[in-house]
Amino acid sequence: MKKLLLASVSVMAFVSAAANANVQPEKINLSSLINTAMTNVKMADVLPANDAHIVVKKQSKAILLEETQISLHNSLLAFYNSEESKVERSKGEKTTDVASGE
Repeated sequence: MKKLLLASVSVMAFVSAAANANVQPEKINLSSLINTAMTNVKMADVLPANDAHIVVKKQSKAILLEETQISLHNSLLAFYNSEESKVERSKGEKTTDVASGE
C-alpha cells in the first residue's frame, strides 16, 4: 500500500514536471512595455529635483545688483567730488576777487 502511494505520488510529480516543461514562456513585446512605462512613470518623480539653474539665476542677479550699486556709488562720489571742486574753485575765485579789491 505504501509502495502504491509512493508510486502514484512520483508519477504525479513526473507528469506535472513534464506538463510544465512544455509550456513556452510568453514573448514580451518590449516596445509596448517601454511605451507603457514612459506614459505611466513621470520623470520628474523619478529624477531628483535639480534647481541649479534657479540658484545660479538668483546668484547672478544678486551679483549684478551689487556691482551696479558699487558702480553707482563710485559714480556718485566722482560727481560729488567734481561738483565740490567746482564750488571750491568758485569760492576761491570769489575770495581772490574780494581780496584784490575787485
